[in-house]
Amino acid sequence: MKSLGAFLMAIGVVAAGFAFLLALSLGIFLLPDASPVSVLWAWDGVLLAFLFFRVWGIATDLRVADVLSMQNFLHLPLSPGDIFVLNVVALHLQPSPLIFGAALLGLSLASIFALGPAHVILLPLALAAFWCVIALTRQLQSFVAALMVDKRRRGTIVAVSFMVAMLLIQAPNIYVQVELWSERDQTDPEPAEEVIGEALDPGEASQWLLIPNLALPPGWLAYGAYQAKQDRYWPAALATLGLLAITGWSLRRSYRSTLQVYRQTEPGRPPRRGRPAANTPIWHRGIADAYWGMCPRVPAAIGRASLRQWFRSPHGKHALLMPIMVLGFVLLAGLRFEDMATAQPYLGLGLAAFCSAPVLFAGNLFGWDRGGFRVLLASNPPRHLVLLGKHLGLLPITLGPGIATLVAVQLLWAQPATHFLASMLQYALFCLLLFMVGTHFSITEPWAASFNSLKQRGEAVASNLGVFLIAVFALAVIMLANVALLALERLMAGAAWTIPIYLVGSMVELAFVAGWYRRVLLRQAGALTREEGRILEAINTPVD
Repeated sequence: MKSLGAFLMAIGVVAAGFAFLLALSLGIFLLPDASPVSVLWAWDGVLLAFLFFRVWGIATDLRVADVLSMQNFLHLPLSPGDIFVLNVVALHLQPSPLIFGAALLGLSLASIFALGPAHVILLPLALAAFWCVIALTRQLQSFVAALMVDKRRRGTIVAVSFMVAMLLIQAPNIYVQVELWSERDQTDPEPAEEVIGEALDPGEASQWLLIPNLALPPGWLAYGAYQAKQDRYWPAALATLGLLAITGWSLRRSYRSTLQVYRQTEPGRPPRRGRPAANTPIWHRGIADAYWGMCPRVPAAIGRASLRQWFRSPHGKHALLMPIMVLGFVLLAGLRFEDMATAQPYLGLGLAAFCSAPVLFAGNLFGWDRGGFRVLLASNPPRHLVLLGKHLGLLPITLGPGIATLVAVQLLWAQPATHFLASMLQYALFCLLLFMVGTHFSITEPWAASFNSLKQRGEAVASNLGVFLIAVFALAVIMLANVALLALERLMAGAAWTIPIYLVGSMVELAFVAGWYRRVLLRQAGALTREEGRILEAINTPVD
């Protein structure tokens, strides 16, 4: 691990040098002829990229507030303030601050060389903006780490932060797609390039881009450069002082939050002594009891316990939020594309498989149990019932979102009822294949799951990748079979008696795979009996 860290640090230093030379050379050649608005765009682009990667780095691991753990330094003659300063200095050695700090430095020097010595005011302004971003994101990290002290809240925070980050990534694409749909004229449609050009015209950007730059402190850097391009330097000087003041205030707040994290308290609140158990809604209990009441007693108990363990993890909450995003993108596609009836059978099945296939759970059925797997083995239930219970636990989080996606696609691009029913049968077939493949990897490549972070170890990544690739291959085979069935149905459309070949073929395929699933389940139960000791050792490896 130390050699890997040194290797990554070397890559970061090389990338920082490249970013510095690139920003310096491009700035020297382009800044003299650039307009003030173009200068504003250039500085905003670098700073927004830096801010995005800083927030993304925080979102990938929300458990920690420090680069160096304060608890590991308490035995040394150092005060908490000294350890905090060490952590702030260590933040500058991470990849994103190194790379974008070098880019900001190169662009500042390029402004001096290309636009004159008076632009030396941009050098302290760039440093102040850089430190301000570091301090504000450090304060955000401390605040989130304080919230993560509550173990019941950890999974929700991790899942929601990841989904918010994904929405931020897709925000420009969503904006452009909505603009294309809202400005489209049915009688005289404009080319997409013209609409995008009008929406993103840099000449008109100064009217609305200055407002967020003035409202948000990190944007003062771009605003100062914008004014300096017009030979007005006093805004840059005032912005430097303001950014340094905000940096000091933010570091002070961050230091207090960090102390509260290590004292196991939340910001502005006394330590929590307990929390009453949440009451499950009556309608929710009724649906759950009806579902588990249809299942055999032993598999139902195993499936219910497994489902609860999955949903306590950030991955489980992420699996609940993912279908919402997919349905949102389906709605945007419905606004953009009106005629998709031909591709509807393939589109619905593909989106359903994408949004509801819990690869992390199917490929690691026992890793989320931790000590509960030992209790399960001690109770000694038949091993095929153990696997069946795990699959019954997966069923609600696969069929539910998948069927919802198929219904949404059907409402947007209607197709014959027989095709819709056939698509649902094909999706059930895909779920059975996913369960069989995931169980194989759960037995042969088990791994210990984390309940605090979305990060995964190397063996987890390899196992998930294997399940994903096989699931994609199985989906491709199902799609090819659907192409053949639909083509045969079109050929028989002119016959006197029309047979819904797509629906009948889907029923035959599902019956065949269901019989195969039963035989494979018994074989995998024997493999589970042989590998119980190795699985128990693997899933109890500490990861948090």
